[in-house]
Amino acid sequence: MPEFSYIARSKTGSLEQDVMTAVSERAVADALRAKGLMPTSIKALRKSFDLEILKGFLTPIRLIEKITFIKNLSVMLKAGLPAAKSLKILSTQTTNQKFVKVISDLAKAVEAGTSLADAMGKHPGVFSPIFVSMVRAGEISGNLEKNLLYLSEQMQRDYDLISKARGALTYPIVVLIALGIVGFLMFTFVLPKLTDTFKDLNVPLPLMTRVVMAVVDLFAKYGIFIIFLLILCFFGFMYWRKSEGGKKVIHMAVFYVPIGSGIVKKINLARFVRTFSSLMKSGMPIVEALEVSSHVVGNIYYQKVIAEAAAKVKVGSPLAASFKKQPKLFPNLVVEMMEVGEESGTTDEVLSEVAAFYESEVDQTMKNLSSILEPVIMMVIGAVVGLLAVALVTPIYNITQSIG
Repeated sequence: MPEFSYIARSKTGSLEQDVMTAVSERAVADALRAKGLMPTSIKALRKSFDLEILKGFLTPIRLIEKITFIKNLSVMLKAGLPAAKSLKILSTQTTNQKFVKVISDLAKAVEAGTSLADAMGKHPGVFSPIFVSMVRAGEISGNLEKNLLYLSEQMQRDYDLISKARGALTYPIVVLIALGIVGFLMFTFVLPKLTDTFKDLNVPLPLMTRVVMAVVDLFAKYGIFIIFLLILCFFGFMYWRKSEGGKKVIHMAVFYVPIGSGIVKKINLARFVRTFSSLMKSGMPIVEALEVSSHVVGNIYYQKVIAEAAAKVKVGSPLAASFKKQPKLFPNLVVEMMEVGEESGTTDEVLSEVAAFYESEVDQTMKNLSSILEPVIMMVIGAVVGLLAVALVTPIYNITQSIG
């Protein structure tokens, strides 16, 4: 929290000067008046290096913290507490100082008469469009606590999907990083000693050995520059993948990756169908629900199709018609269930079942992913080690034969 220096006059007329930690200048003034002091000057202390501010930048607001916040807010509203008071209580229970400031801002805005949805809309980095839309729909319909519950369920499923994906990919990524480090150290420090021996013998060498020696010489001479170049390429790639052109290339390429294609499609379908179903349950109009859902999926080609569907539904086109034209992105199961939902008037319930199906599919795929990738990684490692062994052992064998 920020610190403020103040000068206040007591009832006897004497001046008191000190420093106080508080949320704002107004909080300092209120605290001083409560002590029987009349503030005459309050100034915020500016620090050249504020650890709390730095900590706030380095500590992101995690998804699980948002889920906990929404669940607790829903419970408090259901118990009859006013929104402003509920937010004030939650701001004292949150340990993340960055999130404390956000919740405190929400409480002040709501207390001043701003709607909760509009207050959340002022923090787009924390509250996504689905947050704001579902809260606004709940405020309009009078079912805010119910909509918050739907939102928490949706976010919990998103969190589960992300956790499963990270858990399945952690082992392969760690193995590949370790392999890269070991390979770099070998090519830079170990193999040069062996290849120098081959050079000293001055004998004809196989092509594979000469290629390995060229690579080893490159690493031995320019190892530092190679590391710098790899780091530069990594950050360049991370920047490019966030650009519009990068997203188009990468998001299209994942559809052609043997294992990744099915996972990406299932995750995007599960997130879209679950979100769309939750928004429909919250009472949001179908067009707005589609527009909000398009921001939830990660792949830009899914976003484009869903946005186009929203535009067509707005002019009277059936919901399933737009998705039927994209069989590679939206399988027949999704389209047919949408048609059933439209005919029966139970689109939200039907899509909720479809979402559960795809979530179970993703769950099963993620469980099997590690067992699928493990032998693939072992085969790659074995192939690399085998090539190195052949390249380095063959000349030794030939030299031994010549001596014999």
